[in-house]
Amino acid sequence: MKGVNVEIMGQQLTVASDGGDEWARTLAAAVDEKIRAIRASSQTVNLINIAILAALNFAEELERLRREHAELLNHLKILSHRLSEAIEG
Repeated sequence: MKGVNVEIMGQQLTVASDGGDEWARTLAAAVDEKIRAIRASSQTVNLINIAILAALNFAEELERLRREHAELLNHLKILSHRLSEAIEG
C-alpha cells in the first residue's frame, strides 16, 4: 500500500487505507471538516486539544452507531423468530 497525500489541520500527511486512495481522502476530509467545526465553535487554540476533541466526537458517534446497530440486529432477530413461528404454525 503506497498511500495518498492528504491535508489535515494544515499538515500534509501520507495515509493508506485498505479501502483505497479515494476512501483515505474521504476519511481525511471528514477529520479535517470535524476539526474545522470544532475550531470555529471553540476558543481552544491548542492543536492537540482540538485533535483530541475531534477524536472524542468520532468516538461518541461510533459508539452510538454500534449501539444502534446492536439494537437493529436484535430487532431483526426477534422479527425473524416471529416470522419462523408464523410460517411453522
